[in-house]
Amino acid sequence: MTTSATWATITEAVTADAEQLKAMTTHAQLYGWAKDHGFNGTQFSAVKHEFRKIGVDYDAIREQVTRQRLSELNADAAEGVPVIRLSAAGADAVNSYAVCDAEGTVLWYGTFHDRDRHYHKGNQVSADLSAASKAIFLASKARTAAKAELARLHLTLTNPHVDTAYLIREATAWRLLLDIEINDDPANPPAAVEWCETPGFQDWKEADLSALVEGQAATDEAHA
Repeated sequence: MTTSATWATITEAVTADAEQLKAMTTHAQLYGWAKDHGFNGTQFSAVKHEFRKIGVDYDAIREQVTRQRLSELNADAAEGVPVIRLSAAGADAVNSYAVCDAEGTVLWYGTFHDRDRHYHKGNQVSADLSAASKAIFLASKARTAAKAELARLHLTLTNPHVDTAYLIREATAWRLLLDIEINDDPANPPAAVEWCETPGFQDWKEADLSALVEGQAATDEAHA
């Protein structure tokens, strides 16, 4: 919660740097300013409110930047891009997550870290959102390992209530075109659901990440 004293400090800082803030063209720059001033985390909603008072709409700028990035990625993908297929799930009841490949082989699983930026104990949606975010991170590492400039991530989740717009923005930042499939059939759940219930831990660094990228060889030949 932002106290009245903290809010006053935020208002003063935004007002003082108004011209500098108005000149910023990306949400990353705006958030960087907030972080430099110690106004990130739970205080950032107050920062965005004060931004709007000086005519700076953080959310609108973020969406504009995302649309531009997506447009550029889609242009790059005109001739086809390699594909990565993953499934991800979180389980609030046991404080765990899992990410699996297309065949159901687990790539990364374990318990949530206390400072996980998405997961909030007692909230299943946040558990699934965190697991999906981990899958996006893993896919970005696979794309890099395969030396692919761009990749399409086909991600299977079980929770229809996750913030897909957020996940698309995150994937775009990692040069991934994101396709989300929701499989909430309890009779045929993705493998990641079962791994959430399995005790233990596996680090993503143990996986052969470049092997996850389908079609990379063909893409390399086409650009040779």
